[in-house]
Amino acid sequence: MTVETVRLPISIAVFPYLRDHRFEGNAVYPAVEAIQTLARAVKKFRPETDITAITDTTFDKFLFIPPDSKKIDALCSITPQENGDITAVLQTKTRAKKAALTRIKEHVTVHHPRIKPEVAGYPPDILSFGKTNCLEILPGSIYRELVPFGPSYHNIAEKLTLHKGGALAKLQAPMIDDAIEKTGQLGSPFVLDAAFHTACVWAQRFRRMVAFPVGIEKRLIIKPTRPGETYTSTAIAVQTDSDRLVFDIFIYDDDNSLCEMALSVHMRDVSAGRLRPPSWIIETNGGK
Repeated sequence: MTVETVRLPISIAVFPYLRDHRFEGNAVYPAVEAIQTLARAVKKFRPETDITAITDTTFDKFLFIPPDSKKIDALCSITPQENGDITAVLQTKTRAKKAALTRIKEHVTVHHPRIKPEVAGYPPDILSFGKTNCLEILPGSIYRELVPFGPSYHNIAEKLTLHKGGALAKLQAPMIDDAIEKTGQLGSPFVLDAAFHTACVWAQRFRRMVAFPVGIEKRLIIKPTRPGETYTSTAIAVQTDSDRLVFDIFIYDDDNSLCEMALSVHMRDVSAGRLRPPSWIIETNGGK
């Protein structure tokens, strides 16, 4: 059976809130938004696809948002696999200034399996690390010094609790009109994004690095998160003995029902060492 790739043009609207998502001062398209962009394209291409199961996701290159732009012209490259799975890649075209060559950049790759994996969630008591050997950090300190995003992405709602085993936080899904219109089967993109922030802070305290997500092995949506609601996330530190950290992230609603899980979230320093944690967050200096 011949597998053919279909390349679909897509236009990404640049709403003002997206400019609050930054890397080294430059606006970048959030990975969680890119996952949703690809899912919508896949659903249009093959409506029967279960987009709530996502595996083998990689965040390959930042998609920078040009200043003053109102849209980004991109491509969704969709490859149906022989077993019924679908692979989708978010791409952009760039042209060299001094040559007539056009390059294709790959930014995010996702895989939608035909059969949804069965994964047992952690028991509810994993949500509590206890009161010993924990550090609590206020959201103001996080977004001022550790995760310097703009206000649309200040979605750790209360004190973040850090423990050597992981991070626990109350998150909020903001009511932003332009984002609400895009909320679908995958839920609000802000919640998982904020859960990434908690893992980033954990890495700064216990590994002295500013780590960003670079991939997710499995993400399953059980109950889509909704704008205006609050959630509890726990990021369990699974692998911490290398420059690539691995977390399992679980997100629960206020009734303690599991909404989604992102298993084996890979994170690393993508700044080549340019970004450094402030001294107060590092474990040996006590905390703030």
